[in-house]
Amino acid sequence: MLESVELLTMPSLQYQREQGRDMLECRSCGATFPEGQATNDGWHYECPQCNEANGIGQGLRRI
Repeated sequence: MLESVELLTMPSLQYQREQGRDMLECRSCGATFPEGQATNDGWHYECPQCNEANGIGQGLRRI
């Protein structure tokens, strides 16, 4: 039998995405924000403030 598994609702998934797991800093504009705000797919990252810095390690850095 399957054990009970907590199902995530859409609002909780949205909250997790907005919060992210790490804080990032934009190397272009200096903005800081949760990782989840910089990506829609968890693969490509872009600064949500200036939209110029791309990629963790290149334009964005973990703080």
